[in-house]
Amino acid sequence: YDGQRQDLPNVVEPPNLGAQSSAIQNLIRPRLNAYQISRNQDVFFVKSDILVNSSNQLSLRFNRQNFTGVNNEFTGALASEEHSGDSLARTTTFSGTLASTITPSVVNEFRFQFARDAEPGTANSELPETQIQTGNGFLLLGRNNFSPRETTIRRAQVINNLSYVRGQHNFKTGVDINYDNIFNFFPGFFSGQYTFNSYADFASNTPSAFTQRFALPGTSGASSDPNSRDYAVFFQDDWRATPKLTLNLGVRYDYQKLAAPPVRNEPFLAATGLDTSTQPKDGNNFAPRAGFAYDVRGDGKTVVRGGYGIFYGRTTAIMLGTAHTGNGIQTTGVNFTGATAIANAGLVYPNTLAAPPSTGGTTPTPDIFVFAEDYAQPYVQQARLGFEHELFKNTSVSVTYLFFKGVHLSRTRDINLRAPEQVTATGAGQTFTVERFPGVSFTAAAPRRLFPAYGRINLFESTANSRYDGLAFQAQRRFSRGFQFLASYTYSKAKDDKPDQTAVVPGGGDDAKIVQNQLNLRDDYAAADSDLRHRFVFSPVYEFGKFTRSDNRVLGALLSGYTLSSIVQLQSGFAFSQTVGADLNRDGNARNDRVPGTRRNGFYTPSTYQFDARLTRTISFGESARLRLILEGFNLFNRANVAAVNTNFFAGRTATDVGGVQTLTLTSPAAAAAFGLPRAFLTPRELQLAIKFDF
Repeated sequence: YDGQRQDLPNVVEPPNLGAQSSAIQNLIRPRLNAYQISRNQDVFFVKSDILVNSSNQLSLRFNRQNFTGVNNEFTGALASEEHSGDSLARTTTFSGTLASTITPSVVNEFRFQFARDAEPGTANSELPETQIQTGNGFLLLGRNNFSPRETTIRRAQVINNLSYVRGQHNFKTGVDINYDNIFNFFPGFFSGQYTFNSYADFASNTPSAFTQRFALPGTSGASSDPNSRDYAVFFQDDWRATPKLTLNLGVRYDYQKLAAPPVRNEPFLAATGLDTSTQPKDGNNFAPRAGFAYDVRGDGKTVVRGGYGIFYGRTTAIMLGTAHTGNGIQTTGVNFTGATAIANAGLVYPNTLAAPPSTGGTTPTPDIFVFAEDYAQPYVQQARLGFEHELFKNTSVSVTYLFFKGVHLSRTRDINLRAPEQVTATGAGQTFTVERFPGVSFTAAAPRRLFPAYGRINLFESTANSRYDGLAFQAQRRFSRGFQFLASYTYSKAKDDKPDQTAVVPGGGDDAKIVQNQLNLRDDYAAADSDLRHRFVFSPVYEFGKFTRSDNRVLGALLSGYTLSSIVQLQSGFAFSQTVGADLNRDGNARNDRVPGTRRNGFYTPSTYQFDARLTRTISFGESARLRLILEGFNLFNRANVAAVNTNFFAGRTATDVGGVQTLTLTSPAAAAAFGLPRAFLTPRELQLAIKFDF
């Protein structure tokens, strides 16, 4: 049994209400209290090893995980507690391995698992989602737009590996068959969403927009069954070519069979040529692997290692499930723009609609999610070349070059856009050139679509790329005389053109994952979100052993059996972009627009320094049992390591057309003053106690 209890604070950014009335203050502030995020987990584990006979050994395992993340569904400096919910996970796994020695040179390994993973997410509020423009992003109240939700997976998997040793060769071949039966439920915006342009508008109940979606009768609505079948087979040969040289050669084949989306939207197919029932089929996924290890002097003290391989990934169930439901037929919605239109519909915040209205409002043109006809499975090319040398007994140093190249990575891209036009914009005394997608007029907020009967046509395609180059230096001392350590420094660059596998909710937070200009993917090729140029980690362990400086037995017992270990992490900050909190380029997405002339992820947060340590006291009871008392501390110096900053340099934009004079203006200089200032921090100082009893 393993139990964990964790409580973390989530501080909501204080609203900048200035001289607003006390009525507004009293309305807003009580809903923005700081709250706790709790992550509690209980794990139960049972294992039995059974010696069937001298040639067969059976190992069985049963595992149960219960996780409850209170207020874990949605967090952040602008997210209220009512906008969150509880993340629940109930996972049960039964697995086993049968190892059989057939002959002295032939060994077979058979493995299986049966698992069920149920992960629903609850909602803290029955109120509709509420967005309030703060000048530095949207303050979020009410139920978040994707709650409640659920993903449940039932898995059955069998693996068989056969090894054969002959001479200098160790051959191995195997198969892997995995069946996933999946249930997804993601009711995006089914609970409604109100938008307010200011705190004052919220206080006076004057919304600027309302939207809500509904499941249509006779359909599965927001539910889907994106089942998957995975098949793999491999062959490898570990060949000791010479006493100094070992070669590792092999090839693997992977095939993922995806459940076909069940609905074909015939009018959509006739208009665009895209089939909503397209089932990705990528059947040529052969992955060669090759590696070597060369003992330079034959004494094992100086070794050169290298290797290259291709590794295929999987298409995520959330993409497949969205293609099952995002066909333009299963769900519909309604939009109201302006306080008058909302009031005429009988909507007064926080009321919502029980069904699609027969009149009033605008039924949004349906958004479509469809796989590209040439969709291919993502894969990564990996290569490394390293040199390791033993400096002296138990201590070695190494240097390794690492290369990772992502190919055919998945992304979501709206292809229902016309070619952008170049327009001039002004803001903060500067003049910018902006690529802006055409609308019905210069001042129109929405883009003019290639296929007007549809909103976004979100193509799941495999056009994203990534590259990682790293140079890693490492010094290691194996445990000797009560001391060991591992020290490593990595200098690296990670670049990509913003791949994603989870941008499936238009208008929500997923919009931030999409490239800025969806007709110019290379414009987003820059530092990756995970780019960390410098990272140093030092992790020593020291055992104090038995205290011998005194003959006092009590003192000796109290001061014996201690082990001190720590992890020191020093690394560069996180990459972020200088953004505009509005839909500057008019592609229908207000969450990914950068300040003109700036590169994606062209800015970095301050460096991160963290010191964690553990003190363990071990008390032995005879030869077969021991009690361990553990004190652990994280971020012991309580450094304010920045996790997120204000990214908006401008918080809005206006478009005017007066007498034929067209003006596009970037607004809100207050955002510029706050740009780069911290909004969230990594783990504060935390202490935890643990007791372990081994027998």
